[in-house]
Amino acid sequence: MKITAAIIMAAALLLSFFEFPFSSGKEGGIVLPKDNSDNPVIDSDTYSSNLELLKGVDIGKDNIKRLIAAMHRPDKYHISVSSTVYHSEGQKTYAVDGYVDGSRSKTVIFGDSGKIEQNCILAGDSVYIWSQGSKTYYHGKAGSFTDDDYSYIPTYEKILQLEDENILSADFSLYNDVYCLFAETTDPATGYRNLYYISVENGLLVGAQSFDGDTLAYALSAEILEFPSDEASIFTLPDGTVISE
Repeated sequence: MKITAAIIMAAALLLSFFEFPFSSGKEGGIVLPKDNSDNPVIDSDTYSSNLELLKGVDIGKDNIKRLIAAMHRPDKYHISVSSTVYHSEGQKTYAVDGYVDGSRSKTVIFGDSGKIEQNCILAGDSVYIWSQGSKTYYHGKAGSFTDDDYSYIPTYEKILQLEDENILSADFSLYNDVYCLFAETTDPATGYRNLYYISVENGLLVGAQSFDGDTLAYALSAEILEFPSDEASIFTLPDGTVISE
């Protein structure tokens, strides 16, 4: 149970302004820059789908929620997330890998040394948690926690829940060589100013920052990686049991 509590607490910290998977739709639009010299190489059905949905519409704070709600993300992906929390005494960085495959997901949590410390698989209403190298694992009900909570998969449902006056600006942006929808918001509870960068290629959040006034309080960077070919090993428990979808 101690492991469970630790993961839940860490998830709450890292996902303080990310909540649930977003809905999909068939509305919205942006126009990509005409200069393709520095464009990343993109060959993705998801990208094509999002681009078609977003074509020809000017982005602004009045329609950013509708555009975000229209985005699609793949059912299967591997995401690497680095989150840094800044405080008066310094900073703390958390590194997590997430694997999502339909209804099952896995979280791999790294320690300060860069080595894997903990693992978590969520499938349906079951959660499996174990320390790296352990022969045993915790198995229980997932309860109200989602695969995004356990997998640290950054989402941006919170933007959709904001009142219009809490959306400060929105635009199309190039972030770390990735074409993104950009949204700047203010948190009505804390007053923090939050920035979100949502990839047009795959509909996933690839960057975020949170500011207390002019002071950076939180930063997140995410990279979408190739899903490993050996899927069974990813979703295998310490006793050899493979968790299926």
